[in-house]
Amino acid sequence: MKIFIKSNFFVPGLEHADSVDIDHPRMTLREFLEELSMRAVTPIEYVRQGSETLDPDDWEVAINDIPYQQCGDGLRTVLKDGDTVRISIMALGGG
Repeated sequence: MKIFIKSNFFVPGLEHADSVDIDHPRMTLREFLEELSMRAVTPIEYVRQGSETLDPDDWEVAINDIPYQQCGDGLRTVLKDGDTVRISIMALGGG
């Protein structure tokens, strides 16, 4: 299964790629984000263990341009071959 990635930062482990090939025919958004984290030299915690949502102060994630919260099952939404997952890191404010 091929999942396309869009991001406003270089996703660790995918610096020169715009997609990921996954061996699993059925994968949830949570499992996908955990897989991305494992591919990085220094893992990124996209999803806090036990959490059912992403921290909105840290991440904005959408599947095919639909915010993941509106995809019916949230982080349990099953991805399909050819889906695009957009991961945006939220900019920190400050002076």
